[in-house]
Amino acid sequence: MNQDGYIVEIIDEDTAIMRMMRLSACAKCGKCMNAASESEEILVEVDNAIGAKVGDHVMVSMEHINVMKATFLVYVIPMILLIVGIVGSYYALNAIGFTGATEIVAAVIGIALMGLSYIYLKINDKKFKESREYVPVVTKILFDL
Repeated sequence: MNQDGYIVEIIDEDTAIMRMMRLSACAKCGKCMNAASESEEILVEVDNAIGAKVGDHVMVSMEHINVMKATFLVYVIPMILLIVGIVGSYYALNAIGFTGATEIVAAVIGIALMGLSYIYLKINDKKFKESREYVPVVTKILFDL
């Protein structure tokens, strides 16, 4: 996935902040510093290994497979844990002869498992950022005419 924008801040020799238009494909991936609607400008931390300077019009790329992995981690895994938690605990509680509010207990267990997946993501957020696997990369400096 390629997109263009402008460098607005240099953080260090390999990292910059870029201003670009939010695409619907990346509307809620979590890498943006601004979580508003999909049609406005956003600020994104990018890997600036090519040395773009403040004000440069640049092209960034994020591998499609990394976008899919990030989507899977943030959306699919929690949903799977929610469903497995609800359905699995419902049948497990019935199998052991639980006589209370089985549906409510199953829902609480499902929500708890989903919450644990988000806690795991939050705890490992720094590790994900340091890996740079999910950070867009500046691929070239564009020249405006």
